[in-house]
Amino acid sequence: MQRELQRLSWLKIRDLVPSKIDTVILPVGTVEAHGSICIGTDNYIPENISSGVADRLNALVAPIVNYGITRSLYRYNGGITVSPEHLQLYVRDILDSLTDVGFKNIFVMNGHGGNNGALKNVAADFHREKSCNIAVIHWWELCGDMTREFFGHHGGHAGTDETAMVQAIDPELATKEGYDPDLAYYFRPGADIYPVPGSILLYEEGEGYPNFDKDQADEYRLKVIESVGDFAEMVLGRWRKFGL
Repeated sequence: MQRELQRLSWLKIRDLVPSKIDTVILPVGTVEAHGSICIGTDNYIPENISSGVADRLNALVAPIVNYGITRSLYRYNGGITVSPEHLQLYVRDILDSLTDVGFKNIFVMNGHGGNNGALKNVAADFHREKSCNIAVIHWWELCGDMTREFFGHHGGHAGTDETAMVQAIDPELATKEGYDPDLAYYFRPGADIYPVPGSILLYEEGEGYPNFDKDQADEYRLKVIESVGDFAEMVLGRWRKFGL
């Protein structure tokens, strides 16, 4: 069935929510530099994961929030940001609207680390004030152990994992054209740098460089969707088991 909320008429939504579908997924990302791959990486990935798990959760997928909190990569060409306060207010309005539609369970599928704190704050306030179930999923963190097992390392910003996801979604968005290993910067604690001196950020020295292996990328994307789906399905099942 059609899982994209914006492709449905209000009449169809009236018939589906909440009597047949009470769960919705809201992807959230941002626009910023990712090595030699597209600046929309943090949008395409959570959108694709959301679509991939929607059937398992019997959920609809809301239109994505495309703009988030871009900081250390803001001055690289194409970077767009909003303030944490504005993001929280904007996302909160969307969450309130989704509950007004009739959704009882909300999964926020986050694609960008800079959004983590703001989304955590708005989710906690929303849950307390609306008595609605909400889970914010940071896919790359949730899949960290799986990623290490799959690639032999965790990857990084615009590293092996993100590049593989984009390459699997659309190979034209993740070509090797313009790629240079010197785009990578090994991110170390102890210094705050604006702009960060590299648009590929590695969190383990010498590990996480993109490899542009399409076959491996396709397999990894399916593993990510499976891992996120397993987790979300478990959370949803427990909410229902406990009458929440």
